[in-house]
Amino acid sequence: MTDGVSNLATSLSMRSAVTRIQRELSIARAEASTGKIADRGLTLGLRSSLTVDMNEQVKRIDTIRAMNATVTARLETTQNVLDSIRGIVETAMEQITQARSVGGDMKLVQKAASDALAGLNDKLNASFNGQYLFAGVNTDVKPVDTDPDDPTSPGRAAVDASFQAQFGMSQTDPAVTSISAADMAAFLAGPFDSLFSDTGWRNNFSFASDKTIQSRVSMSEILDTSVTADAQGFRDATKALRLVAQSGLDKMSAATSGVVLDAALTALGAGQQGVTSLQEGLGSVQKRVGDANDRLAIQSQSLAKNLGTLEDVDPYAVSVRLNNLSTQIETAYALTSRIQQLSLLKYL
Repeated sequence: MTDGVSNLATSLSMRSAVTRIQRELSIARAEASTGKIADRGLTLGLRSSLTVDMNEQVKRIDTIRAMNATVTARLETTQNVLDSIRGIVETAMEQITQARSVGGDMKLVQKAASDALAGLNDKLNASFNGQYLFAGVNTDVKPVDTDPDDPTSPGRAAVDASFQAQFGMSQTDPAVTSISAADMAAFLAGPFDSLFSDTGWRNNFSFASDKTIQSRVSMSEILDTSVTADAQGFRDATKALRLVAQSGLDKMSAATSGVVLDAALTALGAGQQGVTSLQEGLGSVQKRVGDANDRLAIQSQSLAKNLGTLEDVDPYAVSVRLNNLSTQIETAYALTSRIQQLSLLKYL
């Protein structure tokens, strides 16, 4: 053995020093890269559990804020669709009011109501991000008939069957002209009205859930953030348009058609008020979501500040430490190389 025992001890000592410096250098590089302490447990001790909890709160807040962005967009889209629905209802009211006051071609009135009903159903089947807006929690189910004038449509079939059962004839029968105003009023207040009760509506017209979507908009607040096709305003509007479009209006006497048009206007007025109320309710929800977002932003900023106090490193101090460690390890490598070259053979 030509290497001295003292050389070996010195070499092992230098290797240990190099390993320690390498470990510290790795930590310093990580802290320089992230701006955060690399080992919270070692640096913070018991306070490290506090930073874990705070980081989890930040993640949860970020998740809720991201979800709120989607909720806000869905609410805005719903408001736009409700604007369109209100426009459909208001136009139908104008047309029927004109027909009621000055008369006109009832076939054209029926056609206008039928078109309005198709437009209403189209809006109620609107979707956002692949989910139906007015389906309630059944977001994958189309809320209402795509084509309300289709003879196979459950709603159309229900109205036809009810009329047939009440008067013993279809709406296209010329004998419709014999239906008295009193008989029509009794039909509208009884069998026809029952079609739009909770049970009748869900059996014949709506496939939506009556349960609205609920969203957590803050750590402690959960809100109803959707509108369902089962809302009363939509029922009233559908009831009015079905009545005008599907009651054989063009074959009725003036007195009987007047009863139908008056009933339709009453229902449309209720529908208009119902849609307006839905918009007001959604507007309130939109404000609460916005307020919740503001509070979450403040909470997130506060947590970030507190976390920074615990976890952030001084970039200047880290840079100096990184340079010093780099110099130390270069020096250690050089010394280790020299020690390894020492041998008694060089001095014999």
